[in-house]
Amino acid sequence: MHVLTMLMVKTYLDRSPIHGLGVFAAEFIPKGTKIWRYVEGYDRCYTPKQFAKLPKQAREYLKDYAYRVDGEIIFTVDNDHYINHSDKPNTYLHNGYAIAARNIRKGQEITNDYREFDPELCAAFLKTKK
Repeated sequence: MHVLTMLMVKTYLDRSPIHGLGVFAAEFIPKGTKIWRYVEGYDRCYTPKQFAKLPKQAREYLKDYAYRVDGEIIFTVDNDHYINHSDKPNTYLHNGYAIAARNIRKGQEITNDYREFDPELCAAFLKTKK
């Protein structure tokens, strides 16, 4: 277990009851805590044209772990890309940060509502672009 750079709280990966792997709190996270932020140069942003030029294997990987924001494809480098969707998430986006919407217990899965940033749910739009 280690602190992840752009996830701003201590987390770890484990099996998720939601889907595959998930991100879990390694410490108590109080409501209102900034959990994550995008950092240019660390995280990666592709235009559709740049994305199309990537090798097929890279595009396939990004189908599962990237998402679309304002027409660009965003890939977060740390374990943030394992955060699962929930219709009742314990985080929300505000001014470029993911923030704890309520207290998150140590050992509880951290969740997002993908519709906040990618209405097509985590790069589903890419599946039609082979």
